[in-house]
Amino acid sequence: MSEMASNPRPTAINIPGAPGVRIEQTSTRGDGRVEQGEAFERDGIDFSRVTDHLRIHTDGEVAGSQFNGELFPQPEAVVDFVKGALPERLHYDQHGRAELTLTTDDVVGYSGVKPISELEAAGLPVERGMRMPGGEPGEVEGIKGAWFPEMARNPETGRFEVAIDSEGSVKNPHGKFEPEANIVHVDKDDMASALATEKMTVILQKNPESEQPTALTIFPGENAPAFPAKIQSATYQADTLQTGPEAKYWAEHAFIQAAR
Repeated sequence: MSEMASNPRPTAINIPGAPGVRIEQTSTRGDGRVEQGEAFERDGIDFSRVTDHLRIHTDGEVAGSQFNGELFPQPEAVVDFVKGALPERLHYDQHGRAELTLTTDDVVGYSGVKPISELEAAGLPVERGMRMPGGEPGEVEGIKGAWFPEMARNPETGRFEVAIDSEGSVKNPHGKFEPEANIVHVDKDDMASALATEKMTVILQKNPESEQPTALTIFPGENAPAFPAKIQSATYQADTLQTGPEAKYWAEHAFIQAAR
């Protein structure tokens, strides 16, 4: 087999994992197809850059995107688990990444995103609404949602803030349109069971300088594409409201939020 398959692969590739672990390779890029590319070895993966990032998923009370503290009390425990679960050899996809979702028999953490079918089977009603407050209500291509102003990184703080022009006004109040989302509201006492997940996602990419496979992020829950949006700025234009893997995925999934 050549390093890059000539024919499109399915949108997911099943990979043998350690006993009790099922691995699926998907892609959140392009049209969502996965083509098997260059091979790399598990023992060569650099996890050093992801350890500090993992601390945001292992500290605090139970919430969405939180690892199960009983199984993984420290970030290093998550890394050790992933190392033991992956096969000895893996492949990047056609985008130079390996986006992997590991499914186990245990609750590995808590995720704020679940399939609608799973939530409805648990008797949780799904509603439509905005996942973030503060937008200007609007409608694009027959889709209800809200407009949000363009954001820019503050060079001093490194944080993203509303972009302001030279006169101090909002530079682009219609920088991003987001559609209404599927949302399930859950009482605080029921949040832990509603958020519980047996899945975690591992994103790997070749370091362009060292050419070493590097872990970019590890988080509880399945691999999800960006939420659909229409973005219009001077530097970037995009419209994923009705096409691509974004629209399909989020039509079948819902956010879990605390009851109002």
